[in-house]
Amino acid sequence: MGVYIIRPQKTSVARSLKLASRKFTSESRPSQVAEVVNFWQEDSVYQEITSYLEDTENITKYPTYSNITGSKVVDIPDEEVEQIRQDLPNALILRDVPIQLIQPEKNLTGKKDTINIDDIWHLKAISLITAHQQGFTGTGKGINVAVLDSGIDANHPEIKGKIIESYRLNPRTQEIQTVPFEDTVGHGTHVAGLICGNQVGVAPEAQIINSIMFPNGVCNLSDWISWFDWLALQPEINIVNISAGELSLPPGYFELFNSLIDDLIAVGLLPICAVGNDGFNRSRTPGNCQGSLSVGAINHKNKVASFSGNTTIINEYQSYNVPYVVAPGESIYSSVLGGGYEAWNGTSMATPIVSGVAALILEKYNKNISVLDLLDEILTNCQDLGLDEKRQGKGLVQVPKALYEP
Repeated sequence: MGVYIIRPQKTSVARSLKLASRKFTSESRPSQVAEVVNFWQEDSVYQEITSYLEDTENITKYPTYSNITGSKVVDIPDEEVEQIRQDLPNALILRDVPIQLIQPEKNLTGKKDTINIDDIWHLKAISLITAHQQGFTGTGKGINVAVLDSGIDANHPEIKGKIIESYRLNPRTQEIQTVPFEDTVGHGTHVAGLICGNQVGVAPEAQIINSIMFPNGVCNLSDWISWFDWLALQPEINIVNISAGELSLPPGYFELFNSLIDDLIAVGLLPICAVGNDGFNRSRTPGNCQGSLSVGAINHKNKVASFSGNTTIINEYQSYNVPYVVAPGESIYSSVLGGGYEAWNGTSMATPIVSGVAALILEKYNKNISVLDLLDEILTNCQDLGLDEKRQGKGLVQVPKALYEP
């Protein structure tokens, strides 16, 4: 037996539904979810897949939540897969594969118990310190960010009281359940600190949903289906922070991820994704998906970090460059498992900084803004570093001046 993901091969939410009007408010979520679910239920290929799976023996279907992804996760005898591909020629049928966290370079200068002004250069680089000096009082209050990661040490003083819920996928039942707060490898604690930390965080009153999607740093592709379907039904979540992905996937997998990211946008969630630490002309999926707000890393000299990935993607007669933006990602101090602070390098560090800026903008608009308008606010307020656009994207993310200037 093997685990497989089955979904329509060509159907796309992004091509068929208007994504420009997707809002972040809790009131908007149910109708947006219903529209996406209805879209899949009316799709002829999806109907064909559903009927086939119901009528075929020896196939075990995994539970679903909202079903916004149009994907079925099933156990199938491996010897029957080729026959199913022949019977469902319009279906994309992919075997489950492991997906890993993007691993940063850790503990560059040793652990510190306290930090100083030089250790928060990342906040200066995005103009947050300047904004505070000019009277900006935004904190991300009322904005919830799902951190899909290794877990979070909720007792760390930097973030204590800000990690409001904790969930994990039960591998036996395939259900997402409430669990105690924990960080299985330490990655998520560093990420969370950069979003909402008291001293190192961009949006110190944003709240974090601890989503232990990568226990011990790895999960299965099928887990993404479960998590995304579940996220759609959590109307309080606004932003999804993802610092994970694979560098090279076989044909079909990129198309699946591209669709999954669009599904999040379609229900009113903004996915912010690390582009990867593999250097020039390399990028990781889903950070290189068209709908992801893809993030690369710069250093304190306002140069793109050598490890920061980038790629030109050519997909269905369209081409685009990733990352879309860059943020501080080299020698970034944040909270670490067990207490204290360490400086790490990685696009995993740049990504939560962008999530924090997104939270500040959402707070300013009281969430009454569309997903694409928020994306545009971030992209159009970047600082052009004068570097190759293929490396810097739109440039260095900034706290928009409209948030604090009269």
